[in-house]
Amino acid sequence: MSATNDASPSHSQLNSLLEHYQSGRYEDAEKLAIAITQQFPNHSFSWKVLAAVLKQTGRISEALVANQKAVEIAPQDAEAHSNLGNTLQALGRFKEAEASYRQAIALKPDFAEAHSNLGNILKDLGRFKEAEASHRQAIALKPDFAEAHSNLGVALKELGRLEEAEASYRQALALKTDYAEAHSNLGVTLKDLGRLEEAETSHRQAIALKSDIAEAHYNLG
Repeated sequence: MSATNDASPSHSQLNSLLEHYQSGRYEDAEKLAIAITQQFPNHSFSWKVLAAVLKQTGRISEALVANQKAVEIAPQDAEAHSNLGNTLQALGRFKEAEASYRQAIALKPDFAEAHSNLGNILKDLGRFKEAEASHRQAIALKPDFAEAHSNLGVALKELGRLEEAEASYRQALALKTDYAEAHSNLGVTLKDLGRLEEAETSHRQAIALKSDIAEAHYNLG
């Protein structure tokens, strides 16, 4: 997150807010964000942090209100639109999320994360070719973006292009070896390719990295 706005809390307040959030001290971050937004109601960055805290702690509807406030205050802030899209996606409001991601990209065409997020929504909407194109755009902008490579793999798998999906997952893992979801996704694709021993190895690797990853447990039977 980047802090931009006129009417401002102190640098020490903002530094404390970010430190609380980035350290996972969400209760402290929430209290400080609320205090700042009450004192400086037009400080969009503080609304963005408050929304992020609320989303992290599972209060998605409350996060939506804070995201909407951030966008209202700073309509030219591409990150605020992308964050709003993430919250709308979490609420299952995919068409609205798509619109938010497209607005983020219109404001900042080189916003790789927004392209990848758009790809995820297009996948959720069953528009897999468009999803592929969005993920490829994200990768073109940010070649070391492991999540975009893995998400591209998901779209390619849905399109029945299993060998290409495998290659995308392996590229994601080359960039981020501890990426549990990519190990799990690779396992699913290897199973579909009939390579069952390799699939089992991938699922076990996913579980070793993230013990509560449900899909890997399911695919191991």
